[in-house]
Amino acid sequence: MTSRERILAAIRHQQPDRVPVDLGSTPSSGISVIGYNKLKKHLGMTTGHTRIYDVVQQLAQPEDAILDRLRIDV
Repeated sequence: MTSRERILAAIRHQQPDRVPVDLGSTPSSGISVIGYNKLKKHLGMTTGHTRIYDVVQQLAQPEDAILDRLRIDV
C-alpha cells in the first residue's frame, strides 16, 4: 500500500496495512528543532541541515532522509 492509499483508507474508515504516520506536514504535527536534532543524533545521521519553518514555535522542516528512514506517510 502506498502512503496515499494508506491515508485515503484511514480517512474512509477502511483498514490500512498500518497506521499512517505524519511528521511535520502541518504546524500542529510538527517537531521542535531541539527534538529533531536529538532524533537525528539518535539515528546517527550527521549529514543534512536542520531548517526552521516556524521561527516562533521553533519547528523543524523534516528532511527527506528522515521521512524515508522512518517510513513517514505525510
